[in-house]
Amino acid sequence: MSAPVEVLSRLLWIRDTAALPDQALADQLGMETSALTALVEAHPERFHESLVFPLTAEERQKIPEAPILAFTEAGAALLTGLLPEKESRLLSLLPAFAEARHLLTTQAELSARVSALEQKLELVLKTLQDEEEPAHEEHRIGFVPEDLPRGLKAKQRTAKKD
Repeated sequence: MSAPVEVLSRLLWIRDTAALPDQALADQLGMETSALTALVEAHPERFHESLVFPLTAEERQKIPEAPILAFTEAGAALLTGLLPEKESRLLSLLPAFAEARHLLTTQAELSARVSALEQKLELVLKTLQDEEEPAHEEHRIGFVPEDLPRGLKAKQRTAKKD
């Protein structure tokens, strides 16, 4: 089953979990956001903060739609008992939500692995650069008069004369 684009595109990664904003969930269920928020506020014992949580002002600034609540997969599943008329929509939404969450989790894992590999590669490159041999001095090919001891030819001439 392929995750619907609507769910996948609106799913957020907040507080190390995949969550659906209240507006997106309300749109999927065909109801108003205020009614969904009122339902959660009316049953605080049912919706633990780890399943449905209000977004902080800082989190809302980062999200264009500025939702008030975010629903995890389990938080959305808890709505089935309170909205029996919307149960079929919720049950069809949950597998797509789970698949989209799985895709986000996989992407985060791959991103972490790529970052780790990049760090290892940088370390290997740095090590290789440090181990490079220093550049050798250029040696001219052929006769190099500086290599001879000074005055050798003069000594040879004097030796031949004697």
